[in-house]
Amino acid sequence: MGKITDSLLSGVNGKVGNLVIYKQKGKTFIKQIAVRSGEYKPSKKQIYSNMAFVEVQKFLLPIEPVLAVGFGRFVSGGKRGIHVAMSWALKHAVENEDGVPRLYPEKVKVCGGDLDLAPGLKLVKDGDGSYSISWIVEEVGRARHSDLCWVLIYHPLHKSYQVIDGGVYRKRGLLQFTPHPNLDLVGGYVYVSFYRSKKNESRLFSDSICLGRLE
Repeated sequence: MGKITDSLLSGVNGKVGNLVIYKQKGKTFIKQIAVRSGEYKPSKKQIYSNMAFVEVQKFLLPIEPVLAVGFGRFVSGGKRGIHVAMSWALKHAVENEDGVPRLYPEKVKVCGGDLDLAPGLKLVKDGDGSYSISWIVEEVGRARHSDLCWVLIYHPLHKSYQVIDGGVYRKRGLLQFTPHPNLDLVGGYVYVSFYRSKKNESRLFSDSICLGRLE
């Protein structure tokens, strides 16, 4: 940037070629517009990262309200639950397969926290179109019998989901459910977690685990 002392340009304002002339505090200045030396070409790493970002975002956006609850304790400033979930998925749920990012839904985390999951978690299809989730009942680490079971069924292709949060305690060892009849959830992924609530605070969750898909 330079200051003009020649009266020839002192009355000029605006863009002239690749120069910008402007006034400030009664003085006239001139600066050159930055010009790229050539066409910008992203690196292979940048292309891969952008592709991975798009894949993860496409998978998680339909359940953004769920992620807001599941990662509520980690939200601060402008960071939202979906940001936490995306960061985790990019690091742990995406594999580089011949230069193409592949997202593995069973590795995705839809909620997170310090509580302990129950051991022996198992998903079973019952004969009447309903399903059962069972686990071993024990208090280990930060697990408590009064913790509540929380389930998310999510079908990314149909962008439909169902949250089961019916007040089943950890001490029961069993949660039975029937998918919502108006939602096409067969083939959807089943995520399970446990949580407890404190007054005026976000829920304290365990990390979620995927038990497979509804058949």
